This record gives sequence, structure tokens and C-alpha cells, in this order.
Amino acid sequence: KGEENTTVHVTVYREGEQLEFDIVRRTLDLPVVSSEMLTEDTGYLAITEFTESGVDQFREALDSLQEQGMESLIIDLRDNPGGVLESVCAMLDGVLPEGLLVYTEDRYGNRKEYEAEDDEYLDLPMVVLVNENSASASEIFAGAVQDGEAGTILGTTTYGKGVVQSIRRLEDGSAFKLTTHRYFTPGGTCIQDIGITPDVELEYQFLGGEEDAYDVSLDNQIQEALGILQESK
Repeated sequence: KGEENTTVHVTVYREGEQLEFDIVRRTLDLPVVSSEMLTEDTGYLAITEFTESGVDQFREALDSLQEQGMESLIIDLRDNPGGVLESVCAMLDGVLPEGLLVYTEDRYGNRKEYEAEDDEYLDLPMVVLVNENSASASEIFAGAVQDGEAGTILGTTTYGKGVVQSIRRLEDGSAFKLTTHRYFTPGGTCIQDIGITPDVELEYQFLGGEEDAYDVSLDNQIQEALGILQESK
């Protein structure tokens, strides 16, 4: 940690050898969104985490898929642990029409709402993939799509982390994390300890052999999603 563009000296012990490095501190925007066309008209977009820089990556990926002729979309949130609330709302704003996306309440019932700001949205068949490791912001995304009937949620019940936590610092420099709010889907469902139940429940199964490398053609959940999208046309 330290100011950007300053240098930190690092010593690394590797296989019994001591290595010395001078590293310049710099902010890195790691890729958290990937996309590709699975068929001539079905796009695939995976989000590994909801970060601030991920919003632009998401928009660029959507634009690219649409330029390639996308008419239906699979959004993969499996194993996505969550991230920044404002980021998931910004991504949802590009997917769903104007309206409530999620709201929070504190112990006194004070409510804060997050809404899609305009009526630009993806008017096409959509499947969102989730599993037991899809948590927090991933559940906000899936819950908004499900309550808005904008797509099909497929996979297994999500993690069930529906609380907002704030860091409170003490005078001695230490800090503690305090739960201050709960998340609710647009329909009023609190996901804490419950999670999002998929519209189509399907356990993951690798369809290949022991020596086969992963491929979307061997992913039973993606293949099921493709079938659902084909039937919706």
C-alpha cells in the first residue's frame, strides 16, 4: 500500500533463492468481464466480480455482442462473490427498463431505493446462470432480473448474502465491520440466508471425459440455457 507512482522494495524467496525487486505502485484495472458469441445469434457474457472498472467493460462487451448480431444472451454469474453495489446497479441499468432494481433497509425501517435511470434496456431473451457461490451483488443482479421477469435464472440456489456492511474506524487505528442494512429484491424478498432460487434448477455437470479440457459445449448448464433460448424464439 502507498501512493501511486512511488516505489516499494520487495524481497521474494523462490526455491531457496532470494530475489530483489523495485516495484512502482500503480492502480490496475483487472479484467472482470469476458464475452463471446456461442452461436450465430446467442451471446455469452461472464462477470467474475462487480468492480468499478467492470461497468465500462460490461458496456463494451454488450456493444460488441450486439454488433456481432446478438439476438439472445447468457449472463454467467457462477462463482461471482459480489462487489460494488453501484456497479451492479449500473450494469442492470443497461439490461432492465426503468424501475426499481434493489432497495436497502436499516433496523429502523429507513429505506433507500436504487433504480434504473432510463428506459434503454435489452429487449431480448436472456438466461442468467448462478450457483451456490453467487453472492451479494450477484444475487442483486439475479433478483432484479427474476422479479422483473426479464429473463430465466438457471442453476442452483445462490449463497444468501443480503446485508450491507460498513467499516467503522477507531482512534487507535483499528477498525470493525458493522452490519447496517439488508438488501431486498424489487419484489421485497430479503436474500439473507435464503438466496435466490433459480427458475430452472440444474446442478452443474461436466459432460466431457477426465482428459477433456473445459469447453462450453461440455457445460450442461450452458447447453440447457442455449436450449431455453432456442425455444423462446
